[in-house]
Amino acid sequence: MKILISGLVLCISLCACSKIFDIKPEETLDHSQTYRDVHDADAAVVGIYGKVISLAGRLVILNELRGDLVDVTPSANGKYLQQLSTHSVTADNPYADPRPFYEVILNCNDALSNFDVMLKDKRMTVDEYGLRYSTVGAIRSWLYLQLGIQYGTIPYVTDPLSNVNDLKDAAKFPRVTFDELLDKLLAFTEALPYKLPFPAGTSLLTTVDAYNTEKFFINIKCFLGDLYLWKGNYVQAAINYQYMMNYGDVLYPAKNSEQWYETYKLAYTANLTGGNWRNIFSQPYGERYSNYEIIWDLPFDKNFDPPNPFIDLFDNTKGSYQLKPSALAVKNWNDQIRAGDAVGNNTPVDLRGPGASWKMSGGSPVINKFTYNFNPLLPFETNGKWILYRAAMLHLRYAEAANREGRDKLAYALLNNGIKNTYDPVYMATGVSGGEGRNVTDIEQTHDVPPYDFDARDGNYPQYRNTWYRNTGIRGRVALKPALIDSASYFDMNSKEVIDRAGLILFMEDKLIAEDGLELAFEGNRWADLLRIALRRQGSDPAYLANKIAAKFEAANDGMAGAVRSALMDKQNWYLPFRWE
Repeated sequence: MKILISGLVLCISLCACSKIFDIKPEETLDHSQTYRDVHDADAAVVGIYGKVISLAGRLVILNELRGDLVDVTPSANGKYLQQLSTHSVTADNPYADPRPFYEVILNCNDALSNFDVMLKDKRMTVDEYGLRYSTVGAIRSWLYLQLGIQYGTIPYVTDPLSNVNDLKDAAKFPRVTFDELLDKLLAFTEALPYKLPFPAGTSLLTTVDAYNTEKFFINIKCFLGDLYLWKGNYVQAAINYQYMMNYGDVLYPAKNSEQWYETYKLAYTANLTGGNWRNIFSQPYGERYSNYEIIWDLPFDKNFDPPNPFIDLFDNTKGSYQLKPSALAVKNWNDQIRAGDAVGNNTPVDLRGPGASWKMSGGSPVINKFTYNFNPLLPFETNGKWILYRAAMLHLRYAEAANREGRDKLAYALLNNGIKNTYDPVYMATGVSGGEGRNVTDIEQTHDVPPYDFDARDGNYPQYRNTWYRNTGIRGRVALKPALIDSASYFDMNSKEVIDRAGLILFMEDKLIAEDGLELAFEGNRWADLLRIALRRQGSDPAYLANKIAAKFEAANDGMAGAVRSALMDKQNWYLPFRWE
């Protein structure tokens, strides 16, 4: 039997394939030719991830333009991008077409079915099967989560189908609500046979065309944390997130190297702090120091399809310049105040803003995160990377979960100046560290149970250089003043006990989502993060999402603010129409 496998690399064996990231046109391949051994399975896996890359532009558009930090430009083509921004999407809007997602999902279903056959026929070992089944199963779940975020109620299909248009039949493929979808995704993903990053030695970890595939595949622990966070199971979310925050223990078991102290910990390496924060995005794929931050990213290469979509979307010299930073996003960065650093104490403007996340080009504001190295004098040099998950996102989402479990101090630490400083009474009283020349045995640590236990002790008498002592916090990494709590509103100022826990949780959550916008702007997460908070608060604050998005138009003096606010007061308008012609 023959079946269409979209995006499968023409070369079947990883060992022989020199252009592993090349996405070819659809090819009709016989399964007897494509699922013979583990190398064929590897080619299928990489082909699927190659198809995921083709969704990059669509996902960034949907998750950013529908949010509060991105706006359309005067040169934006047609009405459809404007509809996304104003939440007035019509059924003919091409961005409301779910088929590009389902095409990749059906590739996943086909591969998973064939992996089952390969295991049964002993063409793969149990261990080989577990790794490949898990990474394909997890990316399918991730794709379904993206569909749920955008469309709400969708068909959930796990059977292999030969034609994506078969899904139009609602009688055969009934739709599930977003909450039901989350339950299905959690049950399936938790049951995967392997949920950790790939171990050394697997044939999927290789270097092809100068690209190391170590960060190429979805991180299942982070993804499970996200699913639990959406579902409101904050303890399980924190457990999965903390595992990856401490993943340096697995990579560097000697626990005494720079890599151990820095990996996924938001530590103080000069290569990523202050003005060098931009190196996360400007350095080439796989560069050492940006890899301390990046957990999952996919490369664009000028020699292979698909082309880098971000140059056309954002560049105003050789691209179409469709999208730009919103006036609200620019204001948010400009409103920040720096702490004492080389640039100057009390200096306004966030170092993550102008010249980093965005820049002025030819008198126009341009989103810069994706196009740092694009030179209009070399228009065919379009290499780049799409960062899907990084340490700052991990810390912010962990803090969101911890805060909901009453760990507001820990959330404050990760948001602001790090664990060591926040759990140092001297620093919290004076703003200056008490230093290493004292006994820190009982401070600079959380004194909490897992998954809220962190040790950042840094002292000489006795000597400590414990796991988290280099952690700077999100704002500390770019030398910003901390986002302070109005203590008198939430604490008894005599006993220091919390007197308004519910109010404090909401206050900290607001601070975290604001920081999310400063740190992660334009990366393809904003709508999802706002939607998650809105769903959580819909009973107590039904106008949350409407007010957040309307603020984008108010900051730009755009008269659409009222219409957008009115539209988003109806929860049905939080989701795109599920268009399928």
